[in-house]
Amino acid sequence: LTAASCFRGKNSGSASVVLGAYDLRQQEQSRQTFSIRSISQNGYDPRQNLNDVLLLQLDREARLTPSVALVPLPPQNATVEAGTNCQVAGWGTQRLRRLFSRFPRVLNVTVTSNPCLPRDMCIGVFSRRGRISGRSRVERS
Repeated sequence: LTAASCFRGKNSGSASVVLGAYDLRQQEQSRQTFSIRSISQNGYDPRQNLNDVLLLQLDREARLTPSVALVPLPPQNATVEAGTNCQVAGWGTQRLRRLFSRFPRVLNVTVTSNPCLPRDMCIGVFSRRGRISGRSRVERS
């Protein structure tokens, strides 16, 4: 699961998925790296930053470990109400054109009903050719 804005204008062959890592500069034993087999589109609208979610299918099955676990997803077509508290995590930045964090960041966010305010959290993934950055607009709680 990732932000659709991370893949805007990119194809799945230029990115990889890393699970179980904590320090991006270390080759930890818990680290698992995957290619992307397919991407499930969700009607992402970059102008309004709506539906900024993608479901990625990995090229093979991940091993569940203490560092890699399943994330429960809501049923299909479920609505997340405004005011719902959520957590986002990753190695992104909070501003464009900044270096990505060596360690993951975890933020508590609140779902808003208004079209996004100028409070952007910039997230990103590493591609084989460098970094791809994206923007998810959230209101911090």
